[in-house]
Amino acid sequence: MTRSLSALLALILILALAAPACAQKAPTKLAGITLGADAESLRDRLDISRMAPIWNRPWLIRANLKPTKGFSAGYVILGGCATTNRVMRVRLLYADGSLAAFDKLAKEMTSRYGVPTPLSSKKGSKYKGYRWVFGSNKTKGIDVLLEHFGAATDDGPTGNVIRLSDNRAMADEKACYDSMVRGAPEPQPAFPLFTIDQNWLLPQ
Repeated sequence: MTRSLSALLALILILALAAPACAQKAPTKLAGITLGADAESLRDRLDISRMAPIWNRPWLIRANLKPTKGFSAGYVILGGCATTNRVMRVRLLYADGSLAAFDKLAKEMTSRYGVPTPLSSKKGSKYKGYRWVFGSNKTKGIDVLLEHFGAATDDGPTGNVIRLSDNRAMADEKACYDSMVRGAPEPQPAFPLFTIDQNWLLPQ
């Protein structure tokens, strides 16, 4: 084998080992729930009776998961406009919320999908997180977040959380909603009929 051929093979090996997560096949299923699945087909998994639009993102619908082995809680985000009731995101809280469990999960994910991007945290925070992106960028493909919350915060519960998202599908839902409301008159509140003041806006 010539020296140049040896160098070429070594370079190919290095590039293969350094391949980003986006080069891997994107996962589409988590805990038996597949991205794009119809909520009707998941009646045994979801609390369909309590589905509701997200208050600040009305083009998306949240449905909580029924008790699921391996997890203590979870929910899915469904489309509410372009592809009504199709799964766009799955977010689950693991039953084992320890840091050791998180590290084990992160190691397995890295083995499967490549080196992730670490997520930033505030100084002194007990938060750890990683993101795997599949596709040309986060907004146009699928991504997975694996997070450890060492203490309850505004951003999440204590424990280990995994999130699988189809970001392109979620963007399509937003575009669908924007096209529907574009040019439409802003809805006016029906209540109250009197002029409001600070006593109305603040607790009494």
